[in-house]
Parts: sequence; C-alpha cells; structure tokens
Amino acid sequence: MDYIINMYMGKADELMMIYVPIHIRNHWFFMIVDVWDTSLVYLDSLRSDDAEETALRISMMTEVAHYLGGMLQSASLWKNEETLRPFVGEFEPKIPTNTGQQAPGTMDCGVWVCQWMMNSHLWLDYSLEDINEATRMSIVVELVTSKHNPLAKVVADRAVNFWDQEMLRHHKEGMRRKGRRASPST
Repeated sequence: MDYIINMYMGKADELMMIYVPIHIRNHWFFMIVDVWDTSLVYLDSLRSDDAEETALRISMMTEVAHYLGGMLQSASLWKNEETLRPFVGEFEPKIPTNTGQQAPGTMDCGVWVCQWMMNSHLWLDYSLEDINEATRMSIVVELVTSKHNPLAKVVADRAVNFWDQEMLRHHKEGMRRKGRRASPST
C-alpha cells in the first residue's frame, strides 16, 4: 500500500477527486468522488431507462465509496494528522444530466471511461465528446507506449520496422507503375 501511495497517489491532504471505473454486468461506468463538493458523481455512457439497473449502479458506487472511506481513515495516507478526513461513504450521489452517451449499438463504455480518466483535466463540466476511431486509437497508443508497459520499446521498435517496410514496399510499387527501376540498393 505504501508503494502505491508513494508512486501513484501522494498524500491525501490535497485530495480533490478520486476517479473510480466500475464494471458490472458487462458494462463500465465511472464514479468521481468529489471531495470538494462532497458528492459521488455518476457518469455513464449508456444510461439505462430501467430504474432497477440505475439503482444497482448507484448502489455499487456507494458500496465502493464506503470501502474508500475506510481506506481514507488510515493515518499512513496523510501528511498532517490533524487534516479532516472525509467520510466519502456518506457522500450523496450526484447524477449530471449533460453527460455524453456512446453511439447506439457500440461497446464503447470502456473506451468512454478511459477517455474520461485520461482527459478529465481538459473539461470544465461533465459533458464528453463522442467516441470515434481517433479516440480509440489515441487510447491504444497511450496504453501501449506508457512508461508502465514493460514492452513499450519492443512494440515501438516493431512499429517503426513495419512502417519502414511498408514505405519501401509502396515506393517500389510506385516505381514499377511508373516504369522505372528501383536503384540496386533498394
């Protein structure tokens, strides 16, 4: 726990928000524990018209918040012992009405959550742009090239080699179409 706190989190004294992706019933949605506003923000790219399904998702959020609340009581998370520790398990759920939705028939809920976690610092409200191929590709590139991926350099080297081979192949095809011979070195 100390390693995770020191490496990724820091101390909780200046904590403003906690981002929590949640997965149930083959669907990802997102909870923001807003310490400043004392709320649990429910963000969902595929809101359900079924009141029971929505209630289940909110219930899962509050269950996770109770767990986090217990964790935040640990003295090892705080620089200053006098800092008021939030009881996030008692925060009220907040459901913004202006969140973007995924396109019908897609399975973009996980991509939507990833985009939120990666780019939340860019938005002033809870709206989100549509998911498209560029969004998916940028998330994949970010995950593959991340410093946390031990194979990032191997993947990058293979991608460059593949690109070089494809460029050479296209060059040779273009030369043949124009009736030219490639130089002996190619």
